[in-house]
Amino acid sequence: MTITPSSVTFEAGDELTCTANGYNPTYRWTGIAGVNGAIVSATGDIYTLPEGPFDVMCTANVSQLPAPCHISANVSDSAYSKYESNITIATILTEKLTILPIIW
Repeated sequence: MTITPSSVTFEAGDELTCTANGYNPTYRWTGIAGVNGAIVSATGDIYTLPEGPFDVMCTANVSQLPAPCHISANVSDSAYSKYESNITIATILTEKLTILPIIW
């Protein structure tokens, strides 16, 4: 079982994808995520990250077997605001522009 991506700089709105081997697995996301530490309870193979720290687990379940089989994987990190990233870039560009001399 894997959760992708697993090691990048996460931004709010990024999607985590859970995949598992087996016939027609179902997926459930649990944990906490976001600035206020909201409880995560979602189904499906994709989970969209809110802004803030997160610690989520995906559990895959294959119920078609005689004994149901399930496996879990988790990922913890922080998802940064895309808005904050854009402000930082704009500030850096502005600071560099004001330092450059004007040549006639």
